[in-house]
Amino acid sequence: MTGRVPGQGEAGGSGPATAANPAYSVTIRVPRGARADIDAVIAAGPGTITCYADEPDPAGRRITLDADSGPTLTWLLSALRNRLGADLLQTEDPVFVVASTGKLTQSLCASVTTGHDLALLDADADRRVIRHLATHPTHTDLFTGRPRRVALLSDASAVLDFEPLAAEAALPAVESQAVHLHRATGLDVIPMPIAARDAADLGRAIGMLAPGFAATVLVHTHVSHIDAVRAAQRPSATPLLDTVNDGLAVAATAAVLTHLRGRGLRPQSARVAVVDPARGGDLAGLLLAAGIRDLTLYDPLAYGIQPLHRLAAHLDLLVDLIGLASPPEQVPVLRTRPETPPPLASATSGPRPLHALPGLLRAAVRTHRPINAQARLAAVQALVDLTPPGGLLPPVDHPRLTPAVADAAARALAAD
Repeated sequence: MTGRVPGQGEAGGSGPATAANPAYSVTIRVPRGARADIDAVIAAGPGTITCYADEPDPAGRRITLDADSGPTLTWLLSALRNRLGADLLQTEDPVFVVASTGKLTQSLCASVTTGHDLALLDADADRRVIRHLATHPTHTDLFTGRPRRVALLSDASAVLDFEPLAAEAALPAVESQAVHLHRATGLDVIPMPIAARDAADLGRAIGMLAPGFAATVLVHTHVSHIDAVRAAQRPSATPLLDTVNDGLAVAATAAVLTHLRGRGLRPQSARVAVVDPARGGDLAGLLLAAGIRDLTLYDPLAYGIQPLHRLAAHLDLLVDLIGLASPPEQVPVLRTRPETPPPLASATSGPRPLHALPGLLRAAVRTHRPINAQARLAAVQALVDLTPPGGLLPPVDHPRLTPAVADAAARALAAD
């Protein structure tokens, strides 16, 4: 019996620990003829090092090397300097090059070619539109860019596996999420870290920003802060989504159902346990709504690990939200730790918020309604339907993924 869900790599589907990872890479410029020295360095490496690209360059060659980890990359840089010396013309870190661009940019929709164009963007023109909106507030989405604009917010309280950060330190991660959501939805997603003192402060910021956006999405924000903000939100407020309830919980529920389907188990007869359920937002509620009747919510801090190992023999699946160092071997384990999602390329073997969040976001913007339990459950079923037999989840770049989830959620919202 495997200690993880079949098809899921270690640590939530990240694959072999020795595989090269582009997050630890270096691009170098060297003269022609230096490749033999570079190959010798690669062969002597303490970990996996691969050559991703070797291209012509005015000075000779431009070569990108990927390492398997930070320590291997550090060794690689030192070894290249020692071996090549003056022949190492330049080094750059692609991760920091990408981050330095800001990852997103604005595009201009209005023409500004002629004086006539500029007059349509001047004070007199603005005054006419504002006067109209003041008396016809329901026309705001007709005469502004709000319907395609989404605020992507984080208070930096839960950025990957870091402790709470200063808001500006979270910006690279928020920008990356904005890129993913923009690619999947076509919406203008604006990344905005918020320097909030507490959840109430974050809620006030959301309320102040809401008039300019079709929806707000919380990312890299602690689930307790998300719960507090949602509890204080007015029913008529701009739709608010988050990566836990509208992303990870939906994808994890779909993964549970497809795993059970692959083993020939009906949800109603399956025995499932969720480890550290507080991390999963409404995951437990979604599992129950999806038909799981025998559901154990296990708090390892309260009960320790040994009772979990004794319980495992009576389970069909263990959903691990905390990242157990030694999970029970008697039961398949679905690793779903929010802080360490599987790489995008292998997300078919583990849930990521991007499986569901883009589609639910598009549905919320299209219907002007907040996402509810029925919409999330519809998104779960859409993910299950798109997963091939024997698979756990569809790839996050599946061309039908976002449209299918959006359509299913929109139908559920319309029927509510």
